[in-house]
Order: sequence, then structure tokens, then C-alpha cells
Amino acid sequence: MAQVLPAKLIHPLRNKVCIFPTEDDCELSSSDINNIIRRNPYSFNNILYKPYIKRLEGLKKYKAIKRQYLKFKKNNIIKESENPAFYIYNIIDNEQNESIGIVGNMPHNEYDLGKISKIEKSFPSLVTKKRELIKHTGFIAKPVTVIHEDLDPINRIIEKYKSKIPLYEFTRNNGFIHEVWQILDPDDVATIQETFALAKQFYIIDDNNEFEALHQIYLEKKQTTNLVSGKEAFNYFPAFLISRNQVKIHEYKKGFPVDFPKKLEDIIQNLKEDFVIKEIDNYDLPQKGEILLYSLYKRFELKPKKHIPQYLPDSVIFEKYILPKISSDDELISSGNLQFCDGNRSAKCLDNQIKKGNCKFGFIIAPMDFDEMEKSLQNNISIPYKSLYLEPRPLKGLFIYQI
Repeated sequence: MAQVLPAKLIHPLRNKVCIFPTEDDCELSSSDINNIIRRNPYSFNNILYKPYIKRLEGLKKYKAIKRQYLKFKKNNIIKESENPAFYIYNIIDNEQNESIGIVGNMPHNEYDLGKISKIEKSFPSLVTKKRELIKHTGFIAKPVTVIHEDLDPINRIIEKYKSKIPLYEFTRNNGFIHEVWQILDPDDVATIQETFALAKQFYIIDDNNEFEALHQIYLEKKQTTNLVSGKEAFNYFPAFLISRNQVKIHEYKKGFPVDFPKKLEDIIQNLKEDFVIKEIDNYDLPQKGEILLYSLYKRFELKPKKHIPQYLPDSVIFEKYILPKISSDDELISSGNLQFCDGNRSAKCLDNQIKKGNCKFGFIIAPMDFDEMEKSLQNNISIPYKSLYLEPRPLKGLFIYQI
């Protein structure tokens, strides 16, 4: 149904693969990033977050980032693959759970034709920032995560390569093991392409802002570039294609800033119009159809009243019926003050953030399942920005795509 093609990617040399890639920004604090930069001059973080780069703004900042990137290429820390290839990428967590998929290119026009769908909404101001960054630096640091149904021929190819020596195999400080195999064999490449061409649907489930930024660059270049052949790099985006049964979606925990002006009692009173609210004692994660509210001393369970449509996902209920009673969603997210706890942590994570004074109160929203996502898309229900926290999370800098 959709094309998937081998990609020419930039990746670290083998002797630098343990130290160059980095975890996603949402998994690292500012102090984590600063410590990595001080300890490791070869980390990808040095390209984006060196102290002097962080102090710059606009075009000066983008030029400095590009200089750092080119310096890493010149010093043979990263290199471009000689030929387009598919890659098998396996992430093994501390409990030995594997999440394995294929890295390749997907054409932007497949999204325009509806063969690729986006689950979450993007956030416009962040898309603009990422678009300008990619436009002026010329690269994106990791593939966009795309899910599909389970495909037996892909599984067979993955099993075939898992018995071979990987191109890369390394362990991160968090204990996660990362394995990569490169696929150049013409028969295997053809099988991958033919199999994906028969897949029913692809869903962009993470990296929505990055994809939207790339797509805007594609649309702009398509209109303004002379002699467009359709084979230029900007016509494609890098994708980590993974079966939906390999992906785990966690709860999202949203914390509100300590200087938030409204009192908890007033918020509870306002929400009683749309929710049945009861105080609870235990630390727990919400079930479908309920949202939990945590504060410093009290915890509440919120269940929507009958006038709220039952078919709406909990994240949509949060956006439509809770945020307007509290403040503007745009205002909260764009200010950078809305805290996001890692989804794979327990409910106590949010409680600890509140006790440390990092946020005033917060909500925990149950994870969506794939059936709920598909129904929402079919009914033209937009899933709010930052409603999903999923694993696996590819490393930044392991697969870099130049446009």
C-alpha cells in the first residue's frame, strides 16, 4: 500500500557507536545533558547543546550546530553509508524485552495520499522551531517511529539476520542493549519492499513534530526547487517501522507549574460540572474512563458524567473538558511549564515531582490502545499533542538523515 525504500544514512563509526548516540531529550534533564557534554566530547549532545551554542539564537545558532555536525563528519566520528540500505534495529530493555523493527525511507507523498496517518496532533510553535533547525542544519537526528500490522515476511527476515553478527551491538548506561544489522542483499531488500507495499496502513505514532517539520520542508521545496525529480532527499523521511505488537504505550502524567494561579479547591469545584469526583487514598494508575488528579496532600478520581460522549478517548476528554476549566492548553504547553513524567514510571513519580516542588498538581491519563486510535482516526477525532508515551525510543544520532 505504501512505498518503503532503502536509505542512505549517516551513522557512527564502530569504535564510536557506544559513545556518540544519546537518549531522547524527554529522557534527559538539562543537568544530565550538561554532564554528558563535560564527560564525553564525542556525544551527539555536543552538536546541539554545547554551552556557547545554547546561548546563541536564530541563524547564528543553526550555523554553529551545522559547523559542529560537519566537524564530527570531518573527524570521522560519523560517516555516510556507501549504498542505500535497510537496517534492522533491536532495543532490549533491562527485563530482556525486545523491540525490533526496520529503518528505511518513506515518501512524503504517501502521507498526502492517506497511506500514512498521524496519530497525535502536532504543536505549531514547536514544529516551526524544528523546521527552521532542520532547514538550516540539513539533517534530522533520528527516524520517525511508524507502526504497522504484524507482517510474517518481515519477521522471517528479522529472524534470519538475528543469527548473524550485528553491524553494531552496544549497551547504554541505562542497561539497554542496542543491536543493528544492515540489509544490502537485493533479494531481502525486494522482500521488504514488496511486503510493506501490501501492508494495510501505517501510523506515525511518535516524533509528530519532527515529521510535520520535515513535511513542511518537503512541500516548500517541491514548490520552489527547479527540476524536481522526486528522488531528492527532501522527498523522503526516515522511518523506524515497527509492528504494533512490539510497541508498549504508557500512561501520561501531566504536572502543572508550582506558580499556577488557581487553587485546587476551585479547580475541583469547576470540574464537578462534568465529572463525578471522589477522593482516593492509594497511589494508582487510572483505568479506562477515569482520570486521576494528584496534589500534595490529596488524590482524586474523576469519572466523566453521562453528557460526555463515551466514545471519546480519555486524552480528548482531558483536552476538551478539563483544560478549559483550568487554563489555555496552548499557554501551558508553549510556556514549557507543563511537566511530563516518563510514562513507564509508577504513579508515585508524579507524587514525587509534587513533593519536590517541581509542580503544583497533576493528572494521570490512561494509555490509549490501538483499536481506540484507529476508531478515533476513522471518526476524525484528533488526539491531543503529548497524549502518548511509548517504548521503544530510538537513540538520537544512531541514524542521521541528511536532506
